Amino acid sequence: MDELVWNHISARFEDGWLITPGRMHWDEIKPADIIRASDNVTADIIHSSVYAVRPDVKAIVHLHTKYAVAVACLKQGFEALTQDGSFFYGKVAVHPWEGVSDDPSEGARIGANVLKVPNCNILLMPNHGFCTFASSVGEAFVQAFYFEKACETLVLALGAAGGDRSKIGWPDAGIMKKAGGQAYSPQFAPGVCEWDAIVRMVQRKDGA
Repeated sequence: MDELVWNHISARFEDGWLITPGRMHWDEIKPADIIRASDNVTADIIHSSVYAVRPDVKAIVHLHTKYAVAVACLKQGFEALTQDGSFFYGKVAVHPWEGVSDDPSEGARIGANVLKVPNCNILLMPNHGFCTFASSVGEAFVQAFYFEKACETLVLALGAAGGDRSKIGWPDAGIMKKAGGQAYSPQFAPGVCEWDAIVRMVQRKDGA
């Protein structure tokens, strides 16, 4: 999901925040490479603007994965269709694309759009990508995994239906709202069950 060197993971740390560097693949980054400011100005603007308005957010993952970007190009944006999608039901904020985020003034607009959706955990960036917000890196990463999966299912369903929404079995809004609440119960919240297994997988890959 790292798209060469262009996506970033960050986390609050002491009096600021730490972020993955902008010129390295994720699979080559070591703890000593994590820095207080990226050498990618767009990453700094996007991440800092969210932390500035959401003190509850402790970690952010910003990605340009293919199905999420496809959904970000749809006029209707993201729609929760599946159990995986319930994690994000009513929790998606939107920030319109302004081109490469190299203008510090964009940060205020990003922050304002985040605040439009109370307790949002996704910032969908049309024609660009998305960010997940969470209480830990593990939670943010697992949210990103499920958001991409939910977007993939949505794209496939729309394609299979030939774009005819009436052919899709959209879930009842009440059921989706219920599922969205269940998704964040202590035993099912993103990362609670998955993160340790992900860490073990990386350790096996590294021969640890």
